Amino acid sequence: MDLTPFVDPLPIPQVMKPKARFTSYTYYEISMEEVEQQLHSELPKPTRVWAYAGMYPGPTIEVNRGEYVYIKWINNLPDKHFLPIDRTLHSSGEHSPEVRTVVHLHGAEVEADSDGYPDAWYTNNFSKVGPRFEKEVYEYPNNQRAATLWYHDHAIGITRLNVYAGLAGMYIIRDEEEGALNLPSGRYEIPLVIQDRSFNDDGSLFYPPTVDNPGPDFPFPSVTPGVAGDKILVNGMVWPYLEVEQRKYRFRILNGSNERFYRMKLSNGSPFIQIGSDGGLLEKPVVMDEILIAPAERVDVIIDFTDVDVGTNNVIIYIR
Repeated sequence: MDLTPFVDPLPIPQVMKPKARFTSYTYYEISMEEVEQQLHSELPKPTRVWAYAGMYPGPTIEVNRGEYVYIKWINNLPDKHFLPIDRTLHSSGEHSPEVRTVVHLHGAEVEADSDGYPDAWYTNNFSKVGPRFEKEVYEYPNNQRAATLWYHDHAIGITRLNVYAGLAGMYIIRDEEEGALNLPSGRYEIPLVIQDRSFNDDGSLFYPPTVDNPGPDFPFPSVTPGVAGDKILVNGMVWPYLEVEQRKYRFRILNGSNERFYRMKLSNGSPFIQIGSDGGLLEKPVVMDEILIAPAERVDVIIDFTDVDVGTNNVIIYIR
């Protein structure tokens, strides 16, 4: 299916509001649910995805360093998966629940019972749980320095399917040291969740049910070594565009794909100024002509559009 690039504006994930905020801690409830979302204006209809808090990608969670956070991740998903499950995988047999979820906050320093171990899965309403399940509400002390983290599903045997279905979002820790640097902020600080997907003709997500040329003894469906979609989505939209002002912007970039690496360059030859990575801010900025980002990695960059005539010229971030 051919889709025209740069016809849809870049969506900006909403910042999640807590359910309650107290002196000693902040409390969130975030549901996982099945929704329909338009992922490109030329797709014939909205696409079925799995979402946190009703949106794909999930809302951005912003916290301060030292802010103690509790999150109840609520599984409101259907009992049947819409992507192909290999029942021969561990914990995916015929007697295992087809849809299982557990949330891992990638890059966080947490206790084991809040890590989101693959075997700590649970089903809708916690009616069935995995052998490592310990509690319904996770605790995040956020004692590490400012950094860009991300949360995603981690259920054993179907992590690749649940993330592909849409269960991923950004989590940002801020601190006073970073706040004193006068970096671009507000609408000039933009998260970019980059993922690849493929679509069926009806606009639904395509995920291959088996490997190419499977042998006669291969199960169907069967797990594939990796899946690389032919469309690149940013914040849940296929090849979107962003109108910018003539100034510096900060982009927090996440590679949320299952297996694909990305090389990124600016079409006008301008550099990226990298200021951070997975663990937070670098010791000093690094000028990069090209950025290579692997699955689950994050890069924190400044792009300066000051000298670009934004009224007549387009600057494209080439992703390949």
